[in-house]
Amino acid sequence: MLDQYVVSEEEDAQRRQEFPVGAAVTLADLEDAGREHVLDELREREPVTWLPALGGWLITKREPARQILLPKSGATVEAEQNMVRASLGRMMLTVDGEEHERYRQPFEVPFRARETERAYADPIRAYARELIAAMSVQPSELTESFAAPFAVGVAAQVIGLPLDDVRKIDSFYSAFASAMEYTGDPEPLRQAEAARAELTDLLVQGLSRSAVVEESDLSPEEVAAQLRVVMFGAIETIQASVMTTLMLLLQNPSSLAEVRADPSLLVGAVDEAIRWMPPVAFIERWTKEPVELEGVRIGPREFVGVSVIAANRDPAVFEDPLRFDIHRANARHGLSFSSGAHHCLGVHLARMQTVIALEQMLAAWPSLELVSVTPPSGFAFRRPSDMVVAF
Repeated sequence: MLDQYVVSEEEDAQRRQEFPVGAAVTLADLEDAGREHVLDELREREPVTWLPALGGWLITKREPARQILLPKSGATVEAEQNMVRASLGRMMLTVDGEEHERYRQPFEVPFRARETERAYADPIRAYARELIAAMSVQPSELTESFAAPFAVGVAAQVIGLPLDDVRKIDSFYSAFASAMEYTGDPEPLRQAEAARAELTDLLVQGLSRSAVVEESDLSPEEVAAQLRVVMFGAIETIQASVMTTLMLLLQNPSSLAEVRADPSLLVGAVDEAIRWMPPVAFIERWTKEPVELEGVRIGPREFVGVSVIAANRDPAVFEDPLRFDIHRANARHGLSFSSGAHHCLGVHLARMQTVIALEQMLAAWPSLELVSVTPPSGFAFRRPSDMVVAF
């Protein structure tokens, strides 16, 4: 396991002088809603920069960001300082090479596009209708009334386990997400460790009822570790994609009118929303060997972060990137689902599930208005914390 290089005060001072724009960036700039323009400025002036607030490097331009995520870059996730590992434990997203393949392989086939459509489309559609039909009180806050139960309920269907306590399961993943921040506060990690232990017990107890374990040579504990991260994608990020896409459609009436007239356009709307405001906003890597990106030399054992938000708004790739355009032909060229060996396992399910949720809400509610929304925020994971609608 790689141990991150410790930068001396003298070296830090030299890097601050060389990268003054990055030196001025704060953690709040990376986390708070409405501060995305800071990342745009970084991309234009210092696309690969030293960021003292993180104690590492930050990439905001799409092409070098993609490069560092590819296996040929030599970058790794196997570092003691990996906050994803600290939060979720040792599993497919925090190991490389043969161990990564061994953990991931049993889950590959069930998450292919064809298998996903065949196995999950109809149950997901029926469950969305059930939740929507039960929403009789309005205005309604969508996180508790739809997004959270929809995400947890579908996760249960996908992995074949009875996850009945929506609030409890959702609280586990809120704890995991909160721990993936570089604040130095040990309390979020303590809460994540407690949540991980409790969730692992639930998963191991229920594995006899899950089809996953029957097709794997992994131990029950190893299967549970992989399911923790599979569920993360199925819970935290699905809530984000559903709520952000609906928010953007309601804020862009002409786009909403188009998808109401032609629901097939929802696929493009979801892709564009995920590009415009990615649920996973930050990806971390560590260099094993020296690497040069955009003319910047980064030494071995250094921390390198990717701002997915900034990479997805790179005007060199996306024309008029701040505009929400449901017809954007290259919306999927963003890095919202990462790239390389660690690209998102559930990308096909995530897209399908979000499209179905929007499809069913728009069909059930011919008249839908946005009452209020808290703009998407968060460091590693980004979404509206609440959204109230009237229908």
